[in-house]
Amino acid sequence: MEQANLAAANNLVAILGVLALVVVILAVMLVQLKGKLNALQAKYDFFTQGEEANIDTVLTNTLQELQATKAELAALQEKHAKLYEQVQGCLQHADLVRYDAFDAMGGEMSYSLLLSDAKKNGVLLTSIYGRDESRCYAKAIKDGQSSHPLADEEKQLL
Repeated sequence: MEQANLAAANNLVAILGVLALVVVILAVMLVQLKGKLNALQAKYDFFTQGEEANIDTVLTNTLQELQATKAELAALQEKHAKLYEQVQGCLQHADLVRYDAFDAMGGEMSYSLLLSDAKKNGVLLTSIYGRDESRCYAKAIKDGQSSHPLADEEKQLL
């Protein structure tokens, strides 16, 4: 026993050096672990939104919110589809062409006006202006075609 104490006393500096090295290595590992723990804590706080909650509770609430959001999105998409279909039947195109219906007339006082929806259904209004009289015509347009004969200016609109 005495020999062990004597050997320890002779190598005390070496033993202290080894212990100091072990303490430094442990301190470095502690700093690394503290950094990882802080990062993990930040992620946990973000996920739980700062509330003290069980991770299972937070996950369950998040999944319920996700399902509610999916249902709301599906309802909005259905409403969008209905509105889109409804808008297709609304007035979307208004085109006008002015012209001189007669050679003796000037000022392009005659006109044709096309009012149609996205499906090319609508009405074609034409006003022919003459010196002695004016005439107005209305022609129904279905799928971009008229069942009545069209003048060149009216064809230009279609």
